[in-house]
Amino acid sequence: MAPILEELRLRRLRGGAGAAARRFSARADNLWRVAQGSNAVVLKKIYHGGTHSRQQLGTQFDYLFSKASAIFGNMIDHDPARRTLTPDQRTTIVTEWEDAWHGDPKNGHTTHLLLSFPADVAPARALKVAEIWAAETFQSGAHADDEWAYVAALHTDRAHPHVHIVVNNRGVANDSWFYMARGHAFEIQAMKERIVEIAAEEGLFLDSSSRIQRGKLTYGPSRAELERALREGRAVREKPLQGQALHEAMTQIAANAATLRLFASMARQSRDDALAQKIAQAAEVLSRGGIITPSQESPMQAQDIQTRGDLAAYYDRWLDQAERGIDDLPEAEQADLRRELYEAAASVSRELGDDRGAALLRQPPRESVHRTLLQDHGVAQDGNTRSLGDEALAEIRDRIGKEARAIGIDPQVLDARMRHGAANAWQERVWTRQDIEAVAAARRLDLETEAGRGQVVGLVEGFYGRTAALLDRTVQLGAQNDRVVRALGAMSDSLRETGAVVFQNDDHAARFASDLRARYGADLMARLAQGDDRALALDIADPAERRAAARAVVTAAERHEGMGMTLGQVQEATARLDEREGRAAARDPDRDRER
Repeated sequence: MAPILEELRLRRLRGGAGAAARRFSARADNLWRVAQGSNAVVLKKIYHGGTHSRQQLGTQFDYLFSKASAIFGNMIDHDPARRTLTPDQRTTIVTEWEDAWHGDPKNGHTTHLLLSFPADVAPARALKVAEIWAAETFQSGAHADDEWAYVAALHTDRAHPHVHIVVNNRGVANDSWFYMARGHAFEIQAMKERIVEIAAEEGLFLDSSSRIQRGKLTYGPSRAELERALREGRAVREKPLQGQALHEAMTQIAANAATLRLFASMARQSRDDALAQKIAQAAEVLSRGGIITPSQESPMQAQDIQTRGDLAAYYDRWLDQAERGIDDLPEAEQADLRRELYEAAASVSRELGDDRGAALLRQPPRESVHRTLLQDHGVAQDGNTRSLGDEALAEIRDRIGKEARAIGIDPQVLDARMRHGAANAWQERVWTRQDIEAVAAARRLDLETEAGRGQVVGLVEGFYGRTAALLDRTVQLGAQNDRVVRALGAMSDSLRETGAVVFQNDDHAARFASDLRARYGADLMARLAQGDDRALALDIADPAERRAAARAVVTAAERHEGMGMTLGQVQEATARLDEREGRAAARDPDRDRER
């Protein structure tokens, strides 16, 4: 249950379904967004952008703040209206940073990052995303155990709003050195993906795709080329890929086109024809050597990003829709189709980089509540089936439903699940997550806190455990082989033959009463006192035999206090059982004479 809780915690910390721990590969997520017309966010570490002296840093600050439309950072007092820093304010920051420097690092004492947004993103929205990302990255300690001083400036002098960020590499809290590298906490691709997630939370549909994922077979232009093109008033020139780089790019593009065709198939199966056509066109563009260009349509809204825009959400809806379609078919056709569906879904998950999901789709469920089927005439579990009467099945449903309702799970939801059981560990995981969220909502427990998570886990696991005890006993123990049921039969025989039910001593009676409650529910004696013997229907289908067993228990309770009934309850139970015997005799006088 721990992985599910961690996933839910990440969703809440990062603001929604699209921000949970990554399920599919970054390549798959980017292709999904690119095919729908998203635009890429660009994050670059400026080559030779690190500064080695106060003079260099001062010059860099002059560039940042002379063109700024907005500024922010943990070295700057928050003021939404501020557009720049005065020379004295810049000098103060330079001096403070320089005082902590020592040595001469190869790449400088600072790091210069450029965060660029698509041209159709309003500067104010770009600024908000950049501020959130920078604060999380350099101040929060979420990615590394330190904090770094930084200043940032939004520039709008080009078509694409962009943010320059300068970071002091020397950590403020623990003197840790800030650096970016593959496999490190600060990896360029992971940082871009986090920006995309934050943008989605703010209603912007962006991606972190590479040039090759869009079909571009050229190297990105250098900063010098961009500046020359701007000065000369010409288009930017890009250098074509060659040799091994070109061969690898073509291989990647072929694989990307195949993945897009898979997406188009999912959309067609979901009856999302417009999306299917759009993605198929993107696949065709890549296949013929073209470049996927951003959509010129209106920007996708936040609600769409969380459903169609998010690959994981769309995949889950596609699978759920297919499952519901199978549920509507005749029962005889469902098993084979469900098996074929999950084989296909596992292949899709593996293709998209979700190896864990593919494995779960092929593994059986583990919890009894998810792998037990309550059928019309019995209970089935792991190939074992036990026939039961209507009253026994109703008793099982009532007991499970009562337990579920007590902690906040809808009994009707459970009943619908148990009619066919979880098809695999994947579906079990989905159901467990739903139960955790339902209990947390019903009990008003906060899954973001350790205490809240602990309480929810205790409630859900306790419910699963009690339900397992009931279901496992019901399926695995035939009535003729169970000690408790044999004892009930012997007690009924003793009452019929001698008119009494006597245990060796009160302790023996108390132990037997404990076994009864464990098998038939903690409230068994209270129910028997009200003349309700339906709990015994789990093992005794015949109503007359069940009444005889109930009367034997009540008779034993009259003699043995350890059975757990007061004398008042014994008298009430006897009267209720007499009434039921009378009604039964009136309905079936021949049977009564035979008995």
